[in-house]
Amino acid sequence: MNKYKKLVGNSLIFAVGNMGSKLVQFILIPLYSYTLTTSDFGDADFLTQLVYLLTPIIGLELFDAAFRFALDKKENKIVIFNSTLFPLLIMLLVTVLIALLIKPIFNNYPVLITGIFLMANVFFAFLSNFIRAIGYVKEFAIAGIVNTIFMGISSYLLLVIFKMNLTGYLLSFTIGLVSGCIYIIISTNLFKFINIKRTSKVKIIAMLKYSIPLIPNYFAWWLNASSDRLFIITMIGASANGLYAMASKIPNFINVVTTIFSQSWQISIVEEYNHNGNKKFVSNVFISFISVLFLVGILIVTFARPIFLWILDRSYYEGWKLTSLLVLAVIYNGIALFLEAIYTAYKKTFSVLVTTTCGAIINIFITIGLIPLMGYYGAAIANVISFLIVILIRIIEIHNIGILNIDIKRIVIYHLLFFSISFISLTCKNIILVSIIGVFVCISVVLFDRNITKQFKTLKIRKNKVE
Repeated sequence: MNKYKKLVGNSLIFAVGNMGSKLVQFILIPLYSYTLTTSDFGDADFLTQLVYLLTPIIGLELFDAAFRFALDKKENKIVIFNSTLFPLLIMLLVTVLIALLIKPIFNNYPVLITGIFLMANVFFAFLSNFIRAIGYVKEFAIAGIVNTIFMGISSYLLLVIFKMNLTGYLLSFTIGLVSGCIYIIISTNLFKFINIKRTSKVKIIAMLKYSIPLIPNYFAWWLNASSDRLFIITMIGASANGLYAMASKIPNFINVVTTIFSQSWQISIVEEYNHNGNKKFVSNVFISFISVLFLVGILIVTFARPIFLWILDRSYYEGWKLTSLLVLAVIYNGIALFLEAIYTAYKKTFSVLVTTTCGAIINIFITIGLIPLMGYYGAAIANVISFLIVILIRIIEIHNIGILNIDIKRIVIYHLLFFSISFISLTCKNIILVSIIGVFVCISVVLFDRNITKQFKTLKIRKNKVE
């Protein structure tokens, strides 16, 4: 299969899986609001975020290592599977033991269930990443849907019927993850890979060398992306943070696009990184990805004011003015993740850690410096600058590797279009006129950008050849 067509095909499969999961999660929001008190939901959100933060530590990021190593054709998949499974089983026992020990200290929280939820999340990440690496992309996407559906069903039963409150909330997440694991094991017949005797100490060490730098990188990335909320709430107040948080939700659609694409891009870049012609492939995909991000970003900026005016509560209306900065930060975040996949393909995870840490440190200093001067606009600007610096460092290093050509002219044009629409949106009071201009710009780019039309023709020609 043509590498471009495979990338697009995998992205479509992952899109179906992600959209299905997002829809079920959206439907569950009213259920949570009616069955959990604000206090219970606050505790539930805290424990859920804690699980997600602890997952890379307890899992030693081995689920990412399993994905990367299993993609190498020369690697023995059974050895990779068991060399990941064995350390994770040890971490399972350690986690349960720690949960039992601290349970009397935190007797107001369902500590043991939270520990089981944590390990279920680790094993789901491992199994889903492994099958994605060995070619079961449809099963990977369906597993996400199975996870969410069973979580939804169990949420209704445990919260509405059995009224288990916080415990029921955490159990529903655990049941969803376990159901997803069971589906993966059965649908891909993973039983044939289980053989603890095939565990390799050498392979475990090699995988840990790859995965360990990803642990602090995860926290540095979280700090780079989320520390602004902490500084806003402490330096300005909860009301300003609420407005900023609501404004941040609109650009998050770009994060969905980035997540979907990244899941297929991680596969393609590893398959192509040591092939002839990989530089052309990576460069073409890079500029096409940037095109999509900026086009989606321009549309979001175009319709931000109508969304805040007609859909959201009027108390959040001022947040639309933040949209342009927040959208640009999210676009830069997506580009940085694209480049990160190239690093991981070459197993340069330490470089990933260094660049992310640089961005996080710069973000903190600029945020602290600008918030007293510009309020929450300062936090948004800090995000833009920090992600831009991460991108520039990564582009320079990757360009030196010789795998990426940068189409500076096209990137500059997209920035100029984005800034122009942002300026028009902020200065023109006629919402309809702004909408017409924004849509017209996007349509014009799609029709006249030679890179977009060339990629479309390439896919069409390859499809005809296959048929």
